[in-house]
Parts: sequence; C-alpha cells; structure tokens
Amino acid sequence: MLLLATLALARPTEGGSWAFDDTDTIVTYDSEEGLVRVWYSVEGNNAVDLDDADGSGVPDFVEAVAASSESVLLVYETAGFRLPLSDEGKGGSDALDAYLVDFGGDADGMWASECGGSNGACSGYFTMENDFAGYGYGDLDEAVRVLTSHELFHGVQAAYAQSEAVWFLEGTATWAEHLYDPYNDDFLRFCSYYLDDAGRSLSEPPAGPVPAFAYATALWWFHLAERHGEGVMVEMLEAFADHPEDDELLVAMTEIEAAHGSTLWDDFSAFSMRNLATGDRAGAYTDEYPFAAELREVKDEEDGSSFNVEDRVYPLATVYYELDWAGGDLYFATAEAAPDLFVSIHALDSEGRVLDADYFPEPVAAAQSTPADAGTYWIVVSNPTLADDSTKVPICIGTAADVEPCLPEEADTGEAADGGEDTGGTGGGCGCHGASTLPLATSVLLGFAIVTRRRRGLG
Repeated sequence: MLLLATLALARPTEGGSWAFDDTDTIVTYDSEEGLVRVWYSVEGNNAVDLDDADGSGVPDFVEAVAASSESVLLVYETAGFRLPLSDEGKGGSDALDAYLVDFGGDADGMWASECGGSNGACSGYFTMENDFAGYGYGDLDEAVRVLTSHELFHGVQAAYAQSEAVWFLEGTATWAEHLYDPYNDDFLRFCSYYLDDAGRSLSEPPAGPVPAFAYATALWWFHLAERHGEGVMVEMLEAFADHPEDDELLVAMTEIEAAHGSTLWDDFSAFSMRNLATGDRAGAYTDEYPFAAELREVKDEEDGSSFNVEDRVYPLATVYYELDWAGGDLYFATAEAAPDLFVSIHALDSEGRVLDADYFPEPVAAAQSTPADAGTYWIVVSNPTLADDSTKVPICIGTAADVEPCLPEEADTGEAADGGEDTGGTGGGCGCHGASTLPLATSVLLGFAIVTRRRRGLG
C-alpha cells in the first residue's frame, strides 16, 4: 500500500511508524542536479542492498532512487506542474528528502506533508521501501519508477493544496505514473480495478482505508487527458488549489471541460462506451484505449435474452447488460423519463469484439425499436451527470412483449387505437439519437460524435 499522510509526521530520522533505529548507520546521497537527497542505512535493520556494480561507492539502488526522482521532477516541471515546495532546510538542505526504510510489508511508500505554506500548500518528504524483498514487482527498477513517480506527484499536489479527496489524489498520482512511464504494469493494473467496479460513482470510493478504486480513477484521468491534452491535468491541479474538496473539484472539472469545447455528458458517456471495449472484447471499437487489450473486461450487471431491471445508476457511474438476442426488432423502454441516463447498444463481431454503437435509445417512457441480427449485444446505461441523487427506473429490453411492463397503460407496441399499425411507442416512432434502421451487427456509428496500499494488490 502506498500511503499519503496529510498531517505532519516525524521524519524517519526522528522516529515514527517507519523509521531508522539505533542499529542503523545512516548515510545521505544527493542527486546529480541536487534536487533530491536520499537518506539510507548501510548497516542495521533498515540497510539497503549494498550492490555497487559501477564501483562508485554508492549502492546502485540508492543511485537509482536519486536519478529516477530527479527525472520524475523534471518531467512534471516540463509538463507545467508546480514542483514540491522547498522544506527550507529541514533535511539539512533545500533538496527534497527521500528516506529508504523497511516497511515490513505493510506498505511500500508514503508521502508526508509538512504544512506551513500559503493557501493550504505544503512542503514534505517521501519514504519508500528499502529493498522491496517479497513485494512482487518485476524488478527493482520497476519498483523505483512506480514509487518515485507516484509519491512525488503527491508532492506536486501538496504544492497546490491539501485535501481528503482520495479519489482525486490517488487517481491523478496513478495517472502521473503513466505520464512518466507510459503503460507501466502498475498503472494498467489499477485501470482494470476501475472496470471491476464501474457502477460506483467516480468520486465515491468505498469507505475505510484507501481502496484500489481510488487509484483506479486513473483511467478517467487518462481518458480526459487523451481527449483534451495533458495540459488539462495542469488545469485540474490549478483548480484544485482553489477547490480542494470533492464537490467543488467536480464542478471545476466541468468548467475545464467546457473551456475545451466539451461537456461532462460527452466525455463521460464516451468513457462509459470505451470501457466496454477492453480485454478480449477489444480490437474493433473505433475509440478504444491504446492499451485496451491489456485491461480486464468490464463486468455486466446482468445477462439474459431480455431484461426487466430496476438497477440504481449513480452519478458518474455506469452499468452494463449482456443480451443474447435471437434476432428481430429489438425494443427498449423505460417506465418513466430518465433524462440523466445515457444509453447505447453495441453488437459484438464474430470474434466477440465490441463494435461501435449505432443505436442510442432515449429513456423517455416509450417503446423504441431497431432491427437487430441474432447475436450478442451489450447495453451501456450511464449517468454522466453531477446529479444529487442516483437514478432508479425500470428498464425493459427485448421483444415488444418483453417491454410492455415498462410502458404506461396508454402506450402500446401492438395495434394503435385507430386500428392501424403502431409506430412503436407514444412518441410516434423511435426516440433515439440518430436512430438506425440498419441491423446492429453490420451498421456504423450514426448520429453520435465519439467525442496504507500494498503494491501488486492495493496501491
């Protein structure tokens, strides 16, 4: 587990939960440009691996921590982020201090803020595992890249403000791992955790110790940065300085999206569809992630040959249904209007890969239909809003008879009141976005612009 300490803690040289002790012989090493000072033990309970292949007199692991830390800071500075604030000599110099101590398997790293700056900004230091023995990283280089990029981005965040919005703090720090080392295993692993729980609101991780979901929101930040450029993340941190709490951050995010010519509705609905085309279902969707095949598949809420469901869809969350369709007109209906919901229906190709949606039925308490070949379909139901409450409305999908329970008594999918043929609902026809009359399996997208953690487990 990577820990983020928002309160000032005793430095490892001064005691505390993870600290040097009387057995340690403590040495320091400064990075090449002097941005980082590494504190480590050469003898004692917290001693590092002393291998020194280059014969420099400094353990290779210590040199790697210093070099990676300095490289990370330069990457963040080049991207436009503020660097961690100076601690004004608390570690004996103006350099940012990194301490290598034994976490005993309880965690693998921690950023600790030492508040005192203006506008809630804080300086601080970071501590990381001294040898990563038994932690499951591929190698020490991977561990160092992940820990330095993640923890130092917490230092970047602290240069703007302090907050308890762990979904933002951990999600953006995990995204920053990608910024420094694209598509590293840690970043990809946490993106998959998001897909395991896509029905949870983006800003509402489970209660208790910081869960995987908080780190997993990195997938959303990747999506946002890819759509609007990495500079959008700098804008988010600038907004964070003035709006560090959950609700304020979300509103600020929508304002940043608007400044980029987009909306939360467009960005999150595209995110919801994109998340469907992952794992074995990747490979045919137009707007899929560059690493889509390396993620797990998103989970369905329910599967079957028809649906009559009433699941709660939370703001900034998505539920998915898998439909085994026999062929013919496919109907969709909701028992009442649900303007906060976005719906799309996707066919799979012969290899089981998700195709672009061509049918976007409106949740408007009316039966809507489209011809659909026999096959497997996925239904995306997303709430891309900042509504105060979740939306819970009966949703019916299937044949005309299957959707009858979701229709008002005056609505009918059979004969119209005048004895003629009904057009399929109270709205005089299909109420979908750019409704298609083509079979779902063969048609193209119409009318929609695609617009304390334990590493190797929790992070």
